[in-house]
Amino acid sequence: MQDKNSDLAGLLLDRCESLGVAACILTPEGRLAAATPRPRSLATLLRTARALTCLSAAGAAEPGIAEIIPGIKLVVVPYINARGERGRLAALAPSEDFWHGSDFSELCRQGAVDPRVARADLRPFAKFDDQSRALLRDVLLATTRDALLVHERDEGLSSFTRQLSESYDTIDLLYSLGRSMHGPFDGPSFVGLVCERLHSTMNFDWVAVFFDDDPRTTVRLRGLSVVRGVGPGENLAMHDPALALLHKAAAFPVVTSDAPGLGTPAQPQVTAQDLCCKGRSCGILLAGGKHGDDPFVSSYDTQLLEATGGFLSAFADNVALYEEQHAMFMGTVGALTASIDAKDRYTYGHSERVAWLSRQLAVASGFNVEQAERVHIAGLVHDVGKIGVPEAVLCKPGKLTDEEFAFIKQHPEIGFRILKDIPGLADILPGVLHHHERYDGKGYPRRLAGDDIPHIARIISVADTFDAMSSNRSYRDAMPRDRVIAEIERSAGTQLDPRLALMVRGLDLSGFDALVEKYAVPRALAA
Repeated sequence: MQDKNSDLAGLLLDRCESLGVAACILTPEGRLAAATPRPRSLATLLRTARALTCLSAAGAAEPGIAEIIPGIKLVVVPYINARGERGRLAALAPSEDFWHGSDFSELCRQGAVDPRVARADLRPFAKFDDQSRALLRDVLLATTRDALLVHERDEGLSSFTRQLSESYDTIDLLYSLGRSMHGPFDGPSFVGLVCERLHSTMNFDWVAVFFDDDPRTTVRLRGLSVVRGVGPGENLAMHDPALALLHKAAAFPVVTSDAPGLGTPAQPQVTAQDLCCKGRSCGILLAGGKHGDDPFVSSYDTQLLEATGGFLSAFADNVALYEEQHAMFMGTVGALTASIDAKDRYTYGHSERVAWLSRQLAVASGFNVEQAERVHIAGLVHDVGKIGVPEAVLCKPGKLTDEEFAFIKQHPEIGFRILKDIPGLADILPGVLHHHERYDGKGYPRRLAGDDIPHIARIISVADTFDAMSSNRSYRDAMPRDRVIAEIERSAGTQLDPRLALMVRGLDLSGFDALVEKYAVPRALAA
């Protein structure tokens, strides 16, 4: 029997208890299902072999008033609840003399109950005659009708509450996903959030997203596998069966019990929604192992997955568009910086190396992926102002005159003026303008000092200085790595931000060395 507060049978027993009537619930087959808690000895006596046999006979008989044991009569009333479940309410209506016979003694013997205790416990309920039993029957018939109305109301209210809760969860889920899908930089985090929210909202053991490995799938999502909950296997083991379902299904959303590697014999149903990017299927959203009151996939489940799949597909489109625009932008920036570096064979590849090292320092100092990407771009264009510096000055093999150095000192401001009107570059302009400021305030162009120098400029300053000492120049050869790091650390607190300068020794510089090697041959040929 279900919870007394929500089940019709429990409600009927509560009503009988409030009337001071001992009662029990019989199944349609006549089996004892439940009983009122009072009197305490009742449950024990009703479970004796003799009583169970009599109750079975009463349950199978026509509703009304039946004597199951001499002196003990039952008032039997049928009921059917809002879910179509049938049963019988059987109220005990014994007379004053029911415990004097041998039947009562036999019940007590079978139940191992002291007859004196049982008699004292049951005496308050032994108060019926034929007239009061007929009256009890009428009362119980009215009670069952009334309780059924209350039960149907509660069931309807419970159903409405459940639907309202599901609607709220759906709205909250979709709103939070829409609010979180702005930045295309971290695909795994957004997809993980989607699976996490779906898993907490829906009654499924697991929710998963799998993207294919096709080269046409956007790089940030290609081959991505995310599972939340307990799936039927490891992520990688589920990846191929999931994509097989993606290519096998004729239409989506799909609910299938034929998904090897995804469904289980105990929970075969899997529901799936395809994910699209630029008009092509590129992945699949799945849920399996449904549990709860309704173990079968419902239209609510498929609709929620379909709506969520729309968000994921829109996100994939945004990521692809961002990657295309970013590739075009970076190509333009690369061509611009290459043209600057090409003016001086000794600085060939300088901007790319500064950008790489700036990104590493940004990550080491706590920047996230998106912020580190912006620092990288700033490193690429930090010397763009050298376009305005005469090549004779840039490439002069000897010491610069004061007038020539004045030309060099103008390149941060020239770069700032070149880039300031380009949309989307406002956050990197401080790095371009101030990367030659010194921590002690003796730099240019504004003579800023300490933390007044923008963080992005302090990062580029360290990277710029490191590469300058690590590269061949017209007036000297590249310094050994140990000496470069020692000089960087010696400049901490004077020329360079001390915290950033001390981070260099802990960086993996293999990527920097690869860039040095990449540009070594062109520089040698140019010489």
